[in-house]
Amino acid sequence: MQENTSNLNNEVLEEDSQSSGEANISIQQIFSKIISNWLFFATTIILSYSIAYIYLRYSTPMYKINAKVLIKDQKKQTGSDNMLQELGISNSKQNIDNEIEIFKSRPKMIDVVRNLQLNIQYTIKGRIKSTELYKNAPFELVFCQKVEDTAFDPGYSYVITPIKEDRYVIGGNGVSGEHKWGDTLNFPIGKAILVRTSFGFERKEKDTRYYINIAPIELTALVYGAGLQIGMVNKQASLINLAYTDRIPKRGEDIISELIKVYITSNIIDRNITADSTMSFIDTRLNKLNNELGLVEDSITRFKQKAHIADTREDAVQLIQSKGEYSKQELEITRQLEVIKWMQNYLEDKNNSTKVMPVSLLPQAGSISDVSSKYNNLLFQRTTLLMTNTEKNPLIISIDKQIASLRVDMISSLGTLRRSTEASLAELRKHRGTIDTLLNRAPKNEQIALDYARKQAIKQELFLFLMKKREETAISRSSTISDAYIVEPAQAEIVPFSPNHSRIFLTAFIIGLLIPAIVIALRELLNMRIINKSDITRHTSMPIIGEVGHSEGDEVVAVQKNSRTQLSEQFRAFRTNLQFLLGDPSQKVIMLTSSMSGEGKSFIAINLASTLAISGKKVLLVELDLRKPKISKSLGLDNSIGFSNYVIGQAEYDQIILPSGVSENFFVMPSGPIPPNPAELIMMHKVDELFAQLKQEFDYIVIDTAPIGLVTDAQLLSRFTSTVIFVIRQGYTFKQQVVSANDLYRSRKLPRLSIVVNDVKVVRGYGYGYGYGYGYGYGYGYGYGNYSNGYYYDESKTGSKLGKAMKKFRKQKK
Repeated sequence: MQENTSNLNNEVLEEDSQSSGEANISIQQIFSKIISNWLFFATTIILSYSIAYIYLRYSTPMYKINAKVLIKDQKKQTGSDNMLQELGISNSKQNIDNEIEIFKSRPKMIDVVRNLQLNIQYTIKGRIKSTELYKNAPFELVFCQKVEDTAFDPGYSYVITPIKEDRYVIGGNGVSGEHKWGDTLNFPIGKAILVRTSFGFERKEKDTRYYINIAPIELTALVYGAGLQIGMVNKQASLINLAYTDRIPKRGEDIISELIKVYITSNIIDRNITADSTMSFIDTRLNKLNNELGLVEDSITRFKQKAHIADTREDAVQLIQSKGEYSKQELEITRQLEVIKWMQNYLEDKNNSTKVMPVSLLPQAGSISDVSSKYNNLLFQRTTLLMTNTEKNPLIISIDKQIASLRVDMISSLGTLRRSTEASLAELRKHRGTIDTLLNRAPKNEQIALDYARKQAIKQELFLFLMKKREETAISRSSTISDAYIVEPAQAEIVPFSPNHSRIFLTAFIIGLLIPAIVIALRELLNMRIINKSDITRHTSMPIIGEVGHSEGDEVVAVQKNSRTQLSEQFRAFRTNLQFLLGDPSQKVIMLTSSMSGEGKSFIAINLASTLAISGKKVLLVELDLRKPKISKSLGLDNSIGFSNYVIGQAEYDQIILPSGVSENFFVMPSGPIPPNPAELIMMHKVDELFAQLKQEFDYIVIDTAPIGLVTDAQLLSRFTSTVIFVIRQGYTFKQQVVSANDLYRSRKLPRLSIVVNDVKVVRGYGYGYGYGYGYGYGYGYGYGNYSNGYYYDESKTGSKLGKAMKKFRKQKK
């Protein structure tokens, strides 16, 4: 039997040692806490859902508006594009990134705000939130004249209150009073009128107020521009996606559509700048040629009138034809030379520094045409960059330097070309000199007429050439289209993307779970007392041999002979585990102690002794809490003679053994009068003799001693005991006190130290159970008191006022 008991103890110790190393909180404990606090969780979840519903009810939904624009690839040109390229005014392939930045530029958004009058906002205040009216306001503010952008600073606000169908009251910055719809008002920024629209008023109440807010255009452009998102659809296509978010879908669609319109208009204007510059240059030359041609024709007329020549003679015509290719070549080279001179003068004129170069006018330009095309492209790129940058931008400065360098190169090249052309002309004239010798035989008047005809032919050739180029340029300008093509017009999504109902309700559900979970976790983290079994197993490896439930009753003896209450069954289970722990019949002394008063040590001792007694064993309960004895008083026994009297020789053995009055086998040894030196009294030799005699007479001896956490009485009495029961009270004993008891267990200062848990109940959502089948419902319900300087003070003077009031109310109710 001794061997079996030892094996049992070893298994219990090993099991508890292993359990102490397990995770602090198991999944079962987590679910237990959730179930026990279901009302807390349900309340927070319902509250979170209610807040989410209210938020969704009154929050303003946001809609996403999208549009797609295709930027054409210049490599795929049409016939009109080829004509522009012939004239030297076509652009290179568009840079998609540059076009995106142009879409985002502030001037573009300023134009959108100005065109749509987005800086004038109409709102009506509701009972909870304000509602903005966009194109559905019952009236509209119309300015009588154009207002400068700077006049809007710093913005103005007005309150409009309709009082009749044809009248209203206005109040605000510089304007107030009662007026009729359509009256001219003198606003600080200019004259304007309020006119009725086809929309009716929101409500019929007399105090309905509408608000007009007039903001600066540039500031409004910044606000609306912040909500604009532009990017490429993918890297393989030159497709731009424009996205905008707005609480009013119609306004978002209008902003995107107007922005695309402004961009396309600006793009067409930019493309026409080059054509206009070329046409302006051609018009200037045509006017000059027209004058020169008129002078030549006048000279011919005057010559014929003076020389009395009606028509050119037949031989003169044959002489002109005989010149053959020499005359044609001279005309062509002379025309080229004139164009070169014009181009030189054009480039040397500083007023033309930002104008494009009409490359197509250069005859057989060759490399000069390539340089001129590059020059024109740089000018066009500079114009595009100036839309979003200033002239001090490093990129613009770099382009200006390139333009200046190219101008110098073209002037130099034209000079070289001019000299080469002049040399060719001189050589041609040299060859023509031989033929001119033959012409000397002709009459002098015919020679003069021939010179006039030659000059007239040259002027006419140049005039017709310029007229042809001007018509081609005009045709290309009239057919100019933008590089941008609307693939998908602005369209708002039907369902608002914000607020996201499912996400908000999911967030509310998670918050509803987190709040009680955090509260419970913090409560457990900050709790310093024993609440559940894990609080014990984490701090000690002592075996737990019993638990005693909670009860609201005040009865001291909870275990009677025929009682079948849950509490009595718990004590019977405690007795069974204790018998396995003792094993040998010679091991019959059981001592109960605790860390401090109030943990129910005396209650456990009384009912343990009663449980042992009703099993047919003769049991003695020794009241050795000599500083504050409670057993005698609880059982209604006389405590005038007891242990202290016997030890000092003032009483006999038979005088200190009293029947308990609970059962026939249950006896009590009172403590007797409180001695001044309890520790020294316990150490006396007569105490050893007393316990030797008691072991001969009783089957079990239960000792109720003072708390071991405060005095040394328990350690002094341990020399008589077979096992020591350490009483822990749920929600009362401190965790640190369990650690101290564990130190005694490991140092083996007390024999066979084990734990019994008292007052097991559900406390503020915490569950407690030890596997014995007795988790809740019954137990002991009275306190114990505290020590102060080795003595007790009355526990009734401590504790919360609420607890005392509740206890008093229960007593009065009974």
